[in-house]
Amino acid sequence: MSSCLLSRGTRLAVFCLVLAGCAGGGVRVISDALRGQVPVEAFQLTGRVSVKSESQNLSGTLDWRRAGAVERLLVSGPLGQGAAEIQRQAGTLVLRTADGAEVREESDAQMLQRVLGVALPLDGLVWWLSALPRPGVDFQAIAGEDGRVARLEQDGWQIEYSRYREVAGRWLPGRVFASQGSLEFRLVVDVWEPL
Repeated sequence: MSSCLLSRGTRLAVFCLVLAGCAGGGVRVISDALRGQVPVEAFQLTGRVSVKSESQNLSGTLDWRRAGAVERLLVSGPLGQGAAEIQRQAGTLVLRTADGAEVREESDAQMLQRVLGVALPLDGLVWWLSALPRPGVDFQAIAGEDGRVARLEQDGWQIEYSRYREVAGRWLPGRVFASQGSLEFRLVVDVWEPL
């Protein structure tokens, strides 16, 4: 399926699932302190998201629920311009568009290449949303004055965090901005609920 045949909401939904794993200056390198920490693995997240590249500028609302092996991501476009839903269950991704089209894929990377035409780091999404580097890959991290991660660099992405809030005894970012070259991703979290 060609990316030009898919709606903006569909492309945004797939992109969010990928990233789904992304301000301010800082003075301390805190890389060692982050090793061994684990991300929020079961959660309900709602917020507003935008993706900008040289060829597209997408925005919408995001509703993401992740619990165990079951994952559901719903992205709705602005002003009711459509919605896309991605579900992951038993290792398979199913993408459903507002017009009823359905795409199945076992590989996150292959689905993103098919839909967006761009390779993105899939494994980092949940880690990055928790302001943590994904394990086994080099990274650099800088803390802000409050001691929390202000900037993380990994896989060629620069990810900035701000508006932290305490959720179930853990500090999680309320705003994530990630960039790689001309590609930008922004997420403003309205609700973070660990399950």
